[in-house]
Amino acid sequence: MTRSRLLLIAQAWFLLLIVGSLQPARPGPVHGLHRELHWLAFAVAAWLLFALSRSRRQAIGSALAVFGLGLGLEFLQHLIYRNPLEWWDVRDDTLAVLVAFAVYQFTLAQKRAPGG
Repeated sequence: MTRSRLLLIAQAWFLLLIVGSLQPARPGPVHGLHRELHWLAFAVAAWLLFALSRSRRQAIGSALAVFGLGLGLEFLQHLIYRNPLEWWDVRDDTLAVLVAFAVYQFTLAQKRAPGG
């Protein structure tokens, strides 16, 4: 996949993530899968940025950026809708980013290993 196509996919994913997170009402199935959706959304967001990174330092910066996005979205939901801050969502977002980072680094190491 070309870098420009990956960037386009990442931009679309982040747009959907932000718009979806700031919706005032959520359909019933979303409530039942709330935690899983957080894990999926933020792990994929992080993975896309890791794939666009050119160094481990950039990947770490990407991880911090996705964490900041999750924290910022939760804070905006609190400000806009007067909901209590959902710290468990921030926790799930952070764990998803950390797991994605570990898996991404592992796959890079496997590719670089002899015979990988």
